[in-house]
Amino acid sequence: MMRWCRGAAAALFAAATVPLTLAPGAAADPEIHADPQGPQEFAITSEVPTLAELDAQIRLLVATPAPDWVKAAQLEGGDRAVVVPKMIYRVGFFRSPKGSSMVTGPETHEPDRHTAVINASRQGAPTVAVVAEWRRIDGRWKLASKSLCNGIKTIGLPIPCNFQ
Repeated sequence: MMRWCRGAAAALFAAATVPLTLAPGAAADPEIHADPQGPQEFAITSEVPTLAELDAQIRLLVATPAPDWVKAAQLEGGDRAVVVPKMIYRVGFFRSPKGSSMVTGPETHEPDRHTAVINASRQGAPTVAVVAEWRRIDGRWKLASKSLCNGIKTIGLPIPCNFQ
């Protein structure tokens, strides 16, 4: 019995010390869903964000257990807005195995504003397509608060939109 406990403890310790990485779901185009960085370093700083970057950001927000401060750095509303992606992650709406999301075009671009479409689906429900906006703040593209509010309304989450 003692030998089993030591073995189980060692296995738990080994599992707990594995670094957090984003593990996007399987996709037909692995480049779109690749994770070039760990979640703590994730930032979209390119002049014009790509669909792959925006898609990775949405997956970080709603399909990973990344820490609140990491998610807050991706949102225009910062700490005040983290409640939205946290709740979506907890209920598992748009993450494997029962759901998914993908950012697609059409896109529009201005120097500090970019739009694209977030397509989110979950088992037993129709796909939801939301035109989302990102804002460039301090050189980083962040999901706009008004897009979070549209998402709350679209999927019917009981969250007040008071982080704008």
